Amino acid sequence: MKTLFLLLWGALSLTISTAALRALWLEPSLASGFALLLVVYYIVCFFQLIRAAYLPWGLLGAYRRAGYWLCLILLPLTLIPLHAAYEIWQQGGYVAVEASLHTEWLHLLLGWLQDALGYLGPLLVLCAVGIGLALMLLRLLRGQVAR
Repeated sequence: MKTLFLLLWGALSLTISTAALRALWLEPSLASGFALLLVVYYIVCFFQLIRAAYLPWGLLGAYRRAGYWLCLILLPLTLIPLHAAYEIWQQGGYVAVEASLHTEWLHLLLGWLQDALGYLGPLLVLCAVGIGLALMLLRLLRGQVAR
């Protein structure tokens, strides 16, 4: 099973890194370079996660390492609320988009905050969520074994 996961990891890594390199080659920019660095980061983290999951003590032992790599995989996702806050700041206010059933409450909350506090309401909430998630993951990382 480990071999299957490593083969799948290799195929996906090769495909995604080729696409990122092609994008950087065709349109060199800071965003393309950042995307390539993010791809390399995820390639390394997922490889280490697969290695850690198949150690003799695996996911449940006293010296587990999988949680460390899982936290590192989730850490860049905390930039999503910060990016949304940056877009709100650029637009000068929150613009409600068409909501699905799962995100309707979030759009209502952000709209209500904008009505109550101005455009700073949604901006502050999204910044607090992004920074709070990052701090939570960093605190969780401290408790994981990373040898």
